[in-house]
Amino acid sequence: MAGFLNKVKRKFKRFNQQMEDYHESITFAEAGQHDYALRLKEKHQKEDRRGKLLVIGKESQFSEGVIDYSLDMARRMSFEIIALNTAPLSCKTFSVFSSSLSNACKEFKEISEQNITSFQQHALQSQIPFTHVVKFNEVEHATVDIQKEFGNIDFVVSEPEEERTEQRIQRDNRVQNEIFVYSMV
Repeated sequence: MAGFLNKVKRKFKRFNQQMEDYHESITFAEAGQHDYALRLKEKHQKEDRRGKLLVIGKESQFSEGVIDYSLDMARRMSFEIIALNTAPLSCKTFSVFSSSLSNACKEFKEISEQNITSFQQHALQSQIPFTHVVKFNEVEHATVDIQKEFGNIDFVVSEPEEERTEQRIQRDNRVQNEIFVYSMV
């Protein structure tokens, strides 16, 4: 709860600062100092970045639960979505089987692009900025790559690793799907 309140407090302070800068910008524009006024305006346009929500699929697919949850979260928090499909294939490692591995990588990418269309259409209908990325390494490494490539990731939404159905039934007496949401630090 404290994290949420701090975020609201920061946004409020930033809003107040923007209002002061806009008034200053208007004053300088009226006085004929258009260059300074434009620089203030550009400064705030750069600062008004959307938060980023990384959504990690299960290999080449995204479950309906993850799609619905991430769209709702992105809509409520004004985030852009980065959808990530990963395959633990190293397209560079196996030079002996380069043609078959290259075909596997190509096929995985095509399947991922086919499977993402519904997710992407729902995001576009909701006017949520959407980017789809396919990486050929483990999820942990792909997440680090995404953070380097896109900058600060605010939250990650993913599905848990598969757990045998019998174990879930014995433990909970019912089958349930879980969605993991965590913050990147």
